[in-house]
Amino acid sequence: MSNLFNQSNATLQAANGAKNRIHKGLGDLATLEKGWQILKEQVSLPCATLARSAIENNLNWMQRFADKANVKLAPHGKTSMSPELFSAQIASGAWGMSVANAQQVVTAHHAGVKQIILANQLVGRRNFDIVATVLKQHQGKIYVFADSQQNLAAINDFFAPLNLDINVLIEMGVDNGRCGVRTPQQAEQLAQYIASAPALKLAGLAFYEGVIHGDDAAQNIAKFVAQNVTLAKQLANDLLKDKQTDTQAEFLITGAGSAWYDIVSEHISLANAQEILTAVIRPGCYLIHDTGIYEQAQQHVIERSPLACDIDSELINSLHIWAYVQSVPQPGMAIVGLGKRDVAFDAGLPTPEQHFRPSDTAPTKVTGDWQVTRIMDQHAMLSVPENSDIQPGDMICLSTSHPCLTLDKWRFVGIEDDNYCINQIIETHF
Repeated sequence: MSNLFNQSNATLQAANGAKNRIHKGLGDLATLEKGWQILKEQVSLPCATLARSAIENNLNWMQRFADKANVKLAPHGKTSMSPELFSAQIASGAWGMSVANAQQVVTAHHAGVKQIILANQLVGRRNFDIVATVLKQHQGKIYVFADSQQNLAAINDFFAPLNLDINVLIEMGVDNGRCGVRTPQQAEQLAQYIASAPALKLAGLAFYEGVIHGDDAAQNIAKFVAQNVTLAKQLANDLLKDKQTDTQAEFLITGAGSAWYDIVSEHISLANAQEILTAVIRPGCYLIHDTGIYEQAQQHVIERSPLACDIDSELINSLHIWAYVQSVPQPGMAIVGLGKRDVAFDAGLPTPEQHFRPSDTAPTKVTGDWQVTRIMDQHAMLSVPENSDIQPGDMICLSTSHPCLTLDKWRFVGIEDDNYCINQIIETHF
């Protein structure tokens, strides 16, 4: 992966530049080129690592899916917020990147991403200013979501005097969901307003289906996506008839989080054959994956989608948290030195995967009897069989659920090879 995942000098400089500070999860930066052996205790624990082989696999898997599904891929960068990972995704074939706020637009821009989707409402004067500064330098396109005339008027009033254009994606929503207009009529009204505003350019339709729940979620999502495709075609044709765009311009239809991208792709890809719409999906968690909610969601994708099932590999969890056993205060209970400051706990507690004693030669896989039962700021309570051979100073390797909320707790993340050696670090920009 060295051609995709080059060590960033800026990352090393950032790690070195914080004088008199030792960042968690790092070894001696002067020895990184030789590699930090986790099992030889050359890294300060707890530390967060990403398995290089798993990342490589996941990059290839999702790009193959997108290619087979005839959709473009704009992964949601909020999961990792790592310029190195953004670059790897683009190098693997991604059309662009999605982000969640103005600050993340800056990160994507500096990572060299040409097509950036701000998959959220752009609201507030300072945020306008941040995006305007990027637009003045950017060589590609930036798209923003919008669902109200009030916000669009504020955007237009700010950007028009600067002679800057904003590509607007009208966002469609569902009742009791989150952002997005609720009816096609509201979308059409916004399209008419955009046509009258000098700084605004209607560039497509966007949605997020992940707020649709219940036993009939799959059917309701399919219906919602199909309705949006019909509306997007209508809006695109209206633009062509009114000569407000040219036949070479892309009109986007974009949706899909990390759970329902198969259903979304099945419906929006149909538009490609008519060369009216450009279909873009935005899954984010696939690159890191997990052993919790996204592992379960991916199993449902495999069950539903023959296309996904036919890809001769699967997504693999890449994120590990290594930590020391701090104490064994009573039989059947160990206290591990990681907590809410280090690992996600909103979608399930971390899962112990391996146990290692520094005097051993290799880690051993642990059974389901080993479970994290409680987590505090800096400690996790690990339940183990009372006869378990566990003692202070042992290492535990854990996996997580919901990778976004683990990675945003780490400024630097190690890239770990199959021999438990870190030979690269990446930086996050949350």
